[in-house]
This record gives sequence, structure tokens and C-alpha cells, in this order.
Amino acid sequence: MISKILLVNPNTVKNPPVIPIGLEYLLTALEKEKVQVDVLDLCFATNPSEELNRKLEQNSYDFVGFSIRNVDSTLFFNNEFYLPAIKELVKCAREFGLKTIIGGSGFSAMPEEILDYMGADYGIIGPGEIALLKLLNMWQNNATEEKIIDGWQYGPDSNLVHIRGNLFDYPRYLSLEGITGFETQKGCTNECPYCVEAKTSVWFKNIPNIIKEIQNLVDMGYNHFHTCDCEFNINLKYSIEFLRQLVESKIPLKWTLYMKPYPYNEEFFRLLSESNAYLITLTVDSDERTQSLNNYSYDDLAKIIDYCNKYNIKLVIDALTGYPYELLESTIKMIEFFKENRPSSVGIGFYFRIFKNTELSKLISSDKNLQMRLSRSLAQNENFLEPIFYHHLEQNQLKSLFAGDDLFKIAGLTEGVNYQLDDVKDE
Repeated sequence: MISKILLVNPNTVKNPPVIPIGLEYLLTALEKEKVQVDVLDLCFATNPSEELNRKLEQNSYDFVGFSIRNVDSTLFFNNEFYLPAIKELVKCAREFGLKTIIGGSGFSAMPEEILDYMGADYGIIGPGEIALLKLLNMWQNNATEEKIIDGWQYGPDSNLVHIRGNLFDYPRYLSLEGITGFETQKGCTNECPYCVEAKTSVWFKNIPNIIKEIQNLVDMGYNHFHTCDCEFNINLKYSIEFLRQLVESKIPLKWTLYMKPYPYNEEFFRLLSESNAYLITLTVDSDERTQSLNNYSYDDLAKIIDYCNKYNIKLVIDALTGYPYELLESTIKMIEFFKENRPSSVGIGFYFRIFKNTELSKLISSDKNLQMRLSRSLAQNENFLEPIFYHHLEQNQLKSLFAGDDLFKIAGLTEGVNYQLDDVKDE
């Protein structure tokens, strides 16, 4: 029998700190099945390894699970590689003779490579609520032949109402400009060639249960939210129904979201406004090949900007430019478009973090000319685990195209995230 599992948040990023919502969702699933579970949040730890050691010395566990939010900061400027520090924590748990499990969105990016690097026993790709329980049951029955469980086969448990906010220090997170999150779905149908979440299965959560989750958090005094979906508007019909129910609930909150440029309609933006969504981060590519893959054009971007202006929603653009073989004219077109159709802010990235198993990694691996534009040389058996970036544009090039317009920012040179920026903060 499994006596107890320890779930660890090893994410120590504090600009801003991120509440480990994935672990909170796992907690609900485990407690429903009467699995004894404990948590250790190392976000604010002075010495994470010492704190984990102390926890393991004082308690008895069968498993230790680690949630990896990101492999690295994904930005070229001031890049941070997070895995070495987490590897030390996994090593610590193994020295106690405990089985270790790795999960989280960062792990799902390159599961086989990360599991091998960490020296962990098991891993879970994608949604973990059902998959983790299946792994634990297999272990009990001596049937754990597979080291990696594919959570996309099972999805999240849509029957759960997640009661959150009790086991992690929300006031401390929020005092440092963290924000309370919620999910409406898992997965993404987009086909961005550089993204590890592209073309993953999509699972939608039970809307009334999400509303109850949000209501509970607001009742506790937490009324500022950010969606944790890949993109909120994966399915327009579902998103509109969620917004209708959120409006009908009359929950006093304000919130911000990620969305993609398609699908949308005016009703979607009207309901966003009525539900007190005050800020949208819109993901955009200047490369019209990628725009075409994801079914949008500059006409759509212009309409979205008009709707945001009409319904008083601030719009921040996260834009990528300079994909392999993309012409400079494409970058110029995007910059000129946003000079004429002005959102609140435009952050532009021109270094592409390369992850294994993406179309970008295949492209780079097959073209030696592209390899000349990498931030480091490819290893003989390159697994793309250690951060590596492609670029063919230069910082001075972009700045000259901005022509002094302070609408534009280069991603990674400004600390913080969109809801923290002075020119988009809700008053």
C-alpha cells in the first residue's frame, strides 16, 4: 500500500512568483481517492535542498513528485536554465531511497530527455490528475513497466471541484505581484512550428465546476485572476459559454487571459468585458506562413484591436519575428501594421528557443546554413535540453525599425510579465 506522497514545487522564479496551480489540481484528485499527500513549496526557500532534506527526514513517504513549470526562461536575453537545480532535488529524494516522479508543462516539452537527465523513476506527460493515480495503482500492483505515462490519453478529471488556496502561501505570492490562476482547458490546436504545445489533445473542463473553484477563491479574498490555458479561445463555442456562466455568476473579480487571433466574434469580446476581463495577451507571428497555419491574417488583428477598443479591454501583443527563411519585409510589415493599429504594447521576440520534436528543431537539424545562426553549436547527439536559440535578425535592426516608438519592446529586456507593465496595469 502507498502510505504517502510528497508533491514538491521546485520553481523559485520570483519576478513574479507563480502559484503552483498544477499541484493544487493534483491535490484534489489524490485526496478524492484517499491518497495521503503532503506538499513542499520551495519558491521562497533560502536553500531548497536543505528544506527538502529536512522534510524527508521528518516524514515518511513512498513517492516524491516534482512539477517542472519550465525548462528555462525561454528568452535569449538573461536566459535561466532551471533543470540543474531541480536535478539536485531529485537526487536528494533518491538518496532517501524514494521513488521520484516528474511532471508539469516543462517536463512535457521533452519528457524522455528530461527523465534521463534527472535520473528520476517515472514521468507524466500532460494532464496529471488521472494519470498520476493510474501510475500509483500500477506501482501498487507491480505493473509499472512504462516509465512515462501519457496523461493526454486520460485528460483532466472534469468531475472535480478544486478547493484551492489553503496549502500554499497565497498572501506572500500576491504581495510580490503574483496572481491567482485558473484553467478552463488543457491542450492546444495551434500549429506553431516552434512550440512544444502545438497540436496536443484538447480537453475542456466542466464549466460549473470552474465557476465554483473561482467563487471559492474570491470568497477567500482573492479576486484578481489570470487564465492558465495555452490559449483561452481554442473553441469559441465553449469559451462563450464559460463567459456567459461567469457573467451570470456575478462573481466580483477582474481577470486577464492569453488568446490567439482566431476564432473570435464580437459577442466574445462583449462577454469578456461584461465578465471584467481587463487585459488580453495576444500571441502573433509576423511570418504569414505561420499565420496561415493558424487561420488568421492582419485583417483579423485589426478587428481584434477594434473590438478591444470598443469594449475597453487593454491588448498586449506577444509577437515573434525572424523565423527561418522569413524575409525582413515580413518583419517591417508587422511593425508598420502595429504603428497604424495600436494596441497597448507590443513585445517582440526574435530569438527562437529550439525544443526537440518541434518542426523548428527538424528544420535546424537538416540545414547547416541555419545552424550558423545558432546561439551555440549543435552537439553530436543534440537533445536541445540545454537552451539553444536561432536568430537571423539583430537587436539594432529592430530598434531602427521601431524608429523611437515606445509602443515596442524587445522581449527579455524588460523584467516582469504583461499584467505588471506600467502602461497596461488596471487602475
